[in-house]
Amino acid sequence: SMAGPEYEVSVIRAIAEASFLISLAFLITILGGAGATVWFHLPALFPPPWNLVGLPPAIVGGASLLYCGSFLSRHGRGTPYPRRPPKRLVTTGPFALVRNPIIVSWGILMIGIGVVLNWTGLFLLMAPALVIVHVYLVFREEPLLRMRFPAEYDAYRLRVPRWIPRLRL
Repeated sequence: SMAGPEYEVSVIRAIAEASFLISLAFLITILGGAGATVWFHLPALFPPPWNLVGLPPAIVGGASLLYCGSFLSRHGRGTPYPRRPPKRLVTTGPFALVRNPIIVSWGILMIGIGVVLNWTGLFLLMAPALVIVHVYLVFREEPLLRMRFPAEYDAYRLRVPRWIPRLRL
């Protein structure tokens, strides 16, 4: 059928667009953090060698970001990118711990990078960025998921926290 190659091209295009947007957001955050640190002469929060405590969160956050993105694509048959969203609601793996593991991973990665590079400005930038992301999720993404997967999403929402995993002993 003709749908095969066209579908493949559109998936590749969606992945390329998503990768570009993620890279752009990453670059803006990193450069903004570095710029703010230098421009405002912000003090180093973690002078060497203490800055190395940021390596584990940077590595774990980065690896988790890649894992969660590929898990969503594999199990949801789509991408984290809104123009090619998953066809299925993914509620297993990292998505069983929190509803937004990709964004949680991103935050952990940014904190790690901020500590390692001693960019105090990165922490200052993250506060408004997290507010914007939270507002977007609550007022845009979550209502869309409720429309696309009505009963399934409501059950998921009641079972799984948005940001912080529940500790089960």
